Amino acid sequence: MVMNMYSLVADGKTPTMAEVENSFGGNICRCTGYRSILDAFKALATDATPLMKKQCADIEDLYKICSKTGKACSGSCKKDAFEEVKVKSVKVPAANWYKVASFDELFSVIASLGTATYQLSAGNTAEGVYRHYNRQFDARIDVKDVPELRGVVAGGGFFQIGGNTTLTEAIAAFKTQANTSGFEYLNQIADHIDLVANTPVRNIATLAGNLMLKKHHPEFPSDIFVIMEAADASIVVHTSTTGYEFVKIIDFLNYDMTGKVIQSLYFDPFDGNHRFRTFKITPRKQNAHAYVSAGFRVHVSDTTNWTVDQQPRIVYCGINPNFHHATNTESYLMGKNLLDPATVQGAISTLAAELQPDNQLIDASPEFRKQVAQGVFYKFLLGLDPTRVAANKRSGADNLIRPLSSGKQDFETNPNVYPLNEPIPKLEAYAQTAGEAEYTNDIHERPGELHGAFVFTKQATGTIASIDASTALATEGVVAFFQASDVPGSNNFAPPSMFFPEVEEVFCSGKVEYAGQVVGLIVATSRTTAILGAGLVSITYAKTEKPVLSVKDVTKVVNDRMKVVKKKDELKEKDRVKAGIVFNGTFEIGSQYHMHMETQTCLVVPTEDGLDVYSATQWMDHVQQVIAEFLNIKESSINITVRRLGGGYGGKITRPALVAAACALAADKLGKPVRIVMSLGSNMEVFGKRFPYVNNYEVGVDDVTGKIAYINSKCQMDCGYTVNESPGYDVPKFFQNCYESSTFNMEVEAIKTDKATNAACRGPGTTEGVAFIEEIMEHVARVLKMDPLQVRLNNMPQLDNPLPAMIEDLKTSADYDNRKANVQAFNAANRWKKRGMAIVPMQYRFPCAGNFSAMVSIYHGDGSVAISHGGIEMGQGLNTKVAQVAAHTLKIPLSKISVKPSNNVVANNGMVTGGSIGSENVSYAAMKSCQKLLERLDAVRQGMEGDPTWEQVVAEAYAQTVELNATHMFTPGQELSEYNIWGATIAEVEVDILTGERQVLRVDLIEDVGQSLSPWVDVGQIEGAFVMGMGYWLSEELKYDPDSGRLLNTRTWNYKVPGAKDIPADFRINFRKNAANPNGLYNSKATGEPALNMTIVCYFALRDALDSARKDAGSTEDYYEIKLPATVETIAVSSLTDPSQFTLE
Repeated sequence: MVMNMYSLVADGKTPTMAEVENSFGGNICRCTGYRSILDAFKALATDATPLMKKQCADIEDLYKICSKTGKACSGSCKKDAFEEVKVKSVKVPAANWYKVASFDELFSVIASLGTATYQLSAGNTAEGVYRHYNRQFDARIDVKDVPELRGVVAGGGFFQIGGNTTLTEAIAAFKTQANTSGFEYLNQIADHIDLVANTPVRNIATLAGNLMLKKHHPEFPSDIFVIMEAADASIVVHTSTTGYEFVKIIDFLNYDMTGKVIQSLYFDPFDGNHRFRTFKITPRKQNAHAYVSAGFRVHVSDTTNWTVDQQPRIVYCGINPNFHHATNTESYLMGKNLLDPATVQGAISTLAAELQPDNQLIDASPEFRKQVAQGVFYKFLLGLDPTRVAANKRSGADNLIRPLSSGKQDFETNPNVYPLNEPIPKLEAYAQTAGEAEYTNDIHERPGELHGAFVFTKQATGTIASIDASTALATEGVVAFFQASDVPGSNNFAPPSMFFPEVEEVFCSGKVEYAGQVVGLIVATSRTTAILGAGLVSITYAKTEKPVLSVKDVTKVVNDRMKVVKKKDELKEKDRVKAGIVFNGTFEIGSQYHMHMETQTCLVVPTEDGLDVYSATQWMDHVQQVIAEFLNIKESSINITVRRLGGGYGGKITRPALVAAACALAADKLGKPVRIVMSLGSNMEVFGKRFPYVNNYEVGVDDVTGKIAYINSKCQMDCGYTVNESPGYDVPKFFQNCYESSTFNMEVEAIKTDKATNAACRGPGTTEGVAFIEEIMEHVARVLKMDPLQVRLNNMPQLDNPLPAMIEDLKTSADYDNRKANVQAFNAANRWKKRGMAIVPMQYRFPCAGNFSAMVSIYHGDGSVAISHGGIEMGQGLNTKVAQVAAHTLKIPLSKISVKPSNNVVANNGMVTGGSIGSENVSYAAMKSCQKLLERLDAVRQGMEGDPTWEQVVAEAYAQTVELNATHMFTPGQELSEYNIWGATIAEVEVDILTGERQVLRVDLIEDVGQSLSPWVDVGQIEGAFVMGMGYWLSEELKYDPDSGRLLNTRTWNYKVPGAKDIPADFRINFRKNAANPNGLYNSKATGEPALNMTIVCYFALRDALDSARKDAGSTEDYYEIKLPATVETIAVSSLTDPSQFTLE
């Protein structure tokens, strides 16, 4: 992100806040939720607010400082311009590589290649779409410095832009040319290109490269192709023999480009009777390929009768690889009045008949793509002449316009206890932003170090008949292959001694449990070679069957996969008779990948007394014990160090032990350091994710008040092939939420499927438990036609419940009642745009769990303090809170404190850092250690004269041989105790009914954090948890091949977490005031996970918007189920939009 911002301000550029925000589409943030990062970078913008500039006063000068000299940049390091670029060629194993600097050199190289295949390369961004795309060619020719392929030519009634122009440069060129009469439509093209990929990709990807990729891969969803074809642009092709040739975009797909190059693209001006518009409908706001892209161009005789007098252009991408033009619809419109009601319906019907989307497992459904393709054409028609369109339908022509995002954080601090409760940056903030913070894979490579890559199954069932690694082992650089037969100890990373009920093999020994199960490890001299070698290992399978991939699949087959985790209580007849109305429902929730930025990573170094293990784990003790049992060695011979993780979210609790065990085996067997850094794809295939659920319920309610008389619920959770990490006990606990729950009965079943064992994922079980009861509250409200908030309030206990007052405060600060009325008025006035609001309360029962050690050491020379502890810093600010607590307790400046990497010597036998328990409990252990030291130092101080300084007291203590080191282990149940965390959230959303696109306009959240130990850290945790939850409910969907069981979307190309423009446009966080927690450390409460429990409010707000759309569509249903997550596709399909209603009047 820092480098992205640097590129934006380099060379003296002065971006606006909108430009800053727009430039981060290529960055993913899972921990902090973007808002704080965007605010920091916006401080560099020309229109930044005074407050932003004040808060980030020094960063505006950073890009002016030379990193070599530390002084102002003089420009002397800048590369000299090339006076002459000579042809260069390099021979590499995959292909010959050439670099050329002119047409003559280019065609000379092409001629020399004869019949060999070649690729012209500029940005090489095709690799991001099609892995190993360039391996299919014998030679690659770098053409990015060929001047004839760049630049623009304008004049004489045309515009020409070089094929090697980058997308970023093209946007600027098109916007400039759009100021010329007849070329205004280029603004549309520029805006559309801004939706292609992201800023770093657009900075190097070229127009010609994109079109060539479309040519080679007809299924590629090329926006450049769509908009250029809709605009009737031409490609100027150059050859060494025939010179220039103009080729239509559509003809280019079948044009022989051998020995030729795209020199430029050519555009004609449009007269005043042209109408041109393009659309791109995507899973998220930025950095996503389209479900459907479209471009429309018509020419009319005049704008009074709107008669089409030239062949229109109706172009699509995303229907099927061979469908480009809606030719029948184009022909239908010739000579007709575009705004005649009969023409509109006739065109929509003709279009429907020729739209035949293909059906690919990884893509959105054909039904949705057809619906949205019709929807955007209708939007085009609505926008032609608003005066001819009914007032309630005019807004249907508009795209959703996202305002510049903003945020507000409202909390109180107490300067009397600083640095405790002081809003400060994280301790690691400067190192992280400078790129100097060390993660596991940043550890310098040792001499002779080797690299490992996993071989895993591609089938979910059956047995392994054979494994053939001979081809891999014959590959240069491949050193070894390890499998189950090489394990000297227990081939299990779920040891029963740590209370795991079922075995999980490190290496599959025969029976295949899921697609992605690890079979072996290839070790090689480089990571690239290891990955290549792993792909060369051949596995044959026997007795394969169709896999069971969901809870519903299990109910269709045998029941030996089911295990009751919790039985429900017996329903009393007195509760049943209280119900005035009884109804049933089903609520199904999908899965979610953790998406920690750092994948599973481990480095193991053999030493004279054992193994040094650098594991990216949340649980050192687990990794230590698994390696010891796996290698059959002593635990004391294993030294584990963890400085920090690049995110965890539960995915690095037990799963890293598999990686560490395999890595340790290779290092131990080969006697050399071995490193494993998993790719995103392998990480997603090998390891489990958040547990999916299906909850079937029966509810009896008082039909006047909505008060629940009873609930009978059966919750089934998809555990994968073992139940080892089942959060089954948390679901019924949090199903109570904040309500009178004595008659809430839930039975929980753990269901085994043919998938990887699912793992804890931020708020495991707690998020789903809250979601289940909140869905029931929504169901009750709809059946009884009551306000959902009133139903919730009627079901809350009245005594010792702060929520009603918190909700009232939140409603006031959020102007809830007025905004709710405005939403209702907006929906009444608009058919194709809808808004919705919802509110969700929360009671989070925070446990007191986990044993955590901390050691505090004071150094006599300067009085500085070092702390090492058993928690794991993974971006949540644990080290910052520990340091603030220690500084406050010792009454010394925070600058005196240093937090060291965690290790299993100082913090042996420790608990996992997860479930929000780490920061508080580790800080408590640090506090107790500090108090022990203070007792010793106070005795020294009393013997000194005057008022000695901290440094003097420490020096004297050392002189008296007082021990300046203390440890403490936090013990649950003996020190802190359990408590409740309260919260409530309001969300407002807007939906484009014609496309399914949506945006969260505003979120107001209040959370009871007690007296925050570190307010900025807690704000970041709340915002990050909320945005991760938004992904869970709104965009993140996992798809599996029903025959093989393999996960299909294993890349950011097709798995979409929220981006910078998907967060709430207005994001307001409030800490409950005057709410010190007597049961917490220094009156604080945890913040890492509770906010995620409330993010379902966004889904409810979307359904509130859909209620209005469905009513307008003629539906009379009170309640309806929606497939989750509520993606763009789900929203569009759930809106009941019928193209027969696509009218102008």
